[in-house]
Formats: sequence, structure tokens, C-alpha cells
Amino acid sequence: MLRWLADRLLRLRTWLAVRLGLWGGQWRRGRVSAAGVLGVFGPFTAHVWRYALYAPPGLRDDEAAPLLLVLHGCRQRALNFAFAAGLMRLADRERLRLVCPQQRRLANPYRCWNWFLPQAQRGEGELRMVRKLLDDVAARVPVQAVAAVGLSAGGGLAALLAFHLADRIRAVTVVAAPPLLGSHNLQDPREVMKQGLRLPAAMALAVRQRACAPLAIVQGAADEVVSPRCAEQLQEQALASLSREGLPVERVDQAGACVAVTDFRSDGALRLRRIDVSGLGHEWTGGPGGHAYCAPGGPPLADLCAQFLRDVGVLGRPGASAPG
Repeated sequence: MLRWLADRLLRLRTWLAVRLGLWGGQWRRGRVSAAGVLGVFGPFTAHVWRYALYAPPGLRDDEAAPLLLVLHGCRQRALNFAFAAGLMRLADRERLRLVCPQQRRLANPYRCWNWFLPQAQRGEGELRMVRKLLDDVAARVPVQAVAAVGLSAGGGLAALLAFHLADRIRAVTVVAAPPLLGSHNLQDPREVMKQGLRLPAAMALAVRQRACAPLAIVQGAADEVVSPRCAEQLQEQALASLSREGLPVERVDQAGACVAVTDFRSDGALRLRRIDVSGLGHEWTGGPGGHAYCAPGGPPLADLCAQFLRDVGVLGRPGASAPG
């Protein structure tokens, strides 16, 4: 009972923080339209998506900064997730902007991103909306580099961005994400999340698949919604994409108390990072919490994301002077 009450109070705090704007930075609203995008109810279910653009305190509109695309999970609200996951604190600390699109119920009744539809697996579908979104943001503010982060279904869409929009997305972090299914998949996506792909993972890659963008795969060992096998298969797909480009890869393992990190580098550049977190379930931990699938305790996933973005050059090193 006490745990339930504490969770309700945290959720109320998050709701109030979002509704009343209790932060030092500034949110701006926008919307983008993308025709021909399929939803779970078929075509013409959702042509317009709303989004919010966050700028930390002191960041001018004419000042270039990295942009982090935040993709929420099922049954989540975009702004609530950004707050509860600690990504707004990250933006304030690192002087980067956040762009948070909101999935519509007309596209998916649970507000999941439709990563599993064949259209999205081909690099179209809701990836078309992401392209429009990035164009819209770039028309409003100068963008230094674009990275993406996603949880669960948001991680599934973010993973597709790493493979299909590597020319526009500099780095991607996924948490509890499924592997790519391929455009001709016959396996139930829910079964994939529970057990992984039945066929070899690399078969899901397109024939002309290029090297994916630098990718960090975060997986909880205690996740009962998305199996750790999914992280293994997504890793296989990323390595296969690098191999097709003829990029030699060196593996470096770093074991920790509760977090194990495996890096894959090519000519010294970080191309793939696997982060296994013992005891982590299907949730984002380490932020303020107070939203579905977000817990205040546990490993600070936002900090792990920031470290990856620093290591691939999207963010500056700690202590670097701010521009302007």
C-alpha cells in the first residue's frame, strides 16, 4: 500500500511539473504531417503528429546545439517520459535540445510506435514522420548533431533509425529494444519480444544495408517483456551491417558490479556498445521517476546515454567550455 501511494505521488509530481512548466528551460510546441504512413488500423489513420522542443536555460535560439530525439514507450506521454527519465536534467547539464514527438491513439491505441509494421521495417512508415520532424526542427533552430534515444517500442523505432537514417542520425541509444524484423517477417512481433527471432538475425537486414549509425544497446537481465535475446540479435545485426561495409571490428569488454559494457571499435572509433544491467526489468531507471516504466532508483540510464554520446563525439567532454 505504501509503495502504491509513493508511486501515485511521484506520478502526480511529474504531471504537475509537466502541466505547470516547473523547469528552467523552455518547451515549444510543433506539429508535422507525413502522408501515407500506416498505423495499426491501416492507412490514413494519422497524418499529423505533435511534438515538443526543449531548450535548456541560457541556450539562445540562434545557438547551435546537439539535438536528442526522444522516443517514448507504450502507454507513455512524451513530455512525462522526458522528465521522469531524467532527460531534461541531461539536456540542462549538457546544453542540448530535446525533441519529443507524441504517438497518436489513431495510429496505435496504446500509443506504441509502430516499429513492427513492414512499412517501418523498410525504412518508411513512421520513419517518414521522423524525417519531417528533423526538417521542421532544423528550420526553427540550428542543429549541431542529431542523436536518438528510445525505450521499448520507442527503442524499436530508434533502432530502425540507426539502420535506415544513418546519414542523418549521428548516434542511437536503445533500451529494451527488439531487433529488426525485416520487411517480410512472418513471426508475431510479440513473440519476437519474448523469445527473439527464429531465423538468423542478419537475414532481417536489407540486401543493400549500409553500416548502421553508432549504436548503444541497453538491456536489463531481469526484463520479462523484452528478452535479453533481443539485445543479442540486435547486436548481431549491427555487427553484420559493419561487416558488409568491410569495417574491421575490435571487441573490448569492461565488467562492472552491476553494469557490464562491451564496446566494438573500428579503427579506434566506437561503433557499437552493449550495456547489460543486472537486476534491471522493463523500465528506465535513475531519473526522477513518476511515470509508467520509469523508476527513480537503480542505474542512471540517462548518464549511460550521455557517456555514450560523449564517446562517439556528439557531446563535448565534461569540463569543456560552453560556446557563446
